[in-house]
Amino acid sequence: MRRRFYLGMCLFIAALLTGTGGCITSAGGELKAIQAPPAANPVAIEYVVGDFRFTLEGGKMVTSNKAGRVLSDAIFKNWVKEHYIESFQYVGQAGFSESSEHRLTLSGSQYGDSSVIAQFFSGLTLFVLPYTVDTKYDIQFLYQNTKTGTECSAEVAASYHTIVELLLFVAAPVATKGMNATFDAMAAHLYDQLHQKCGFGQ
Repeated sequence: MRRRFYLGMCLFIAALLTGTGGCITSAGGELKAIQAPPAANPVAIEYVVGDFRFTLEGGKMVTSNKAGRVLSDAIFKNWVKEHYIESFQYVGQAGFSESSEHRLTLSGSQYGDSSVIAQFFSGLTLFVLPYTVDTKYDIQFLYQNTKTGTECSAEVAASYHTIVELLLFVAAPVATKGMNATFDAMAAHLYDQLHQKCGFGQ
């Protein structure tokens, strides 16, 4: 149970795990850094998690829906920070509201590749021995504008690498750097595709 707690925390918030251990992340580097065009008209969006699959070697920590929400929130927070959108709201099973004009649906997959044996021995040594997780994303966003009838999609593939080890608590200030860089790159590429394909943000 404690091993799974450590792995889950590293994968989804990649912060200091407890007072006795930590992790550090590095970006996979699949996506080139780009500067997406600014939004002339930042809008409020609603989103749902559609056909999104989450798989983790060594144990499933959360549901596929929860993993999709964590990922979507990270991307949309970047969009708010960059002023691509004004705000975002997850609408879940209730579905899109009748008044919503800008709708996004996440689909795709997240896969965490890790050695179960390495995790086991790391747990036995109270995380003195490290283990690693490669988190890989292959995702799509479907955008729908209910006012104009416009519909288009954007997709990206990216990853980041996580090392979990007892003494990595000292890396807490930079622990999320690689993960955040991956999310920011995904966010920029997804927005840029939607902007170019169907004028999102114009």
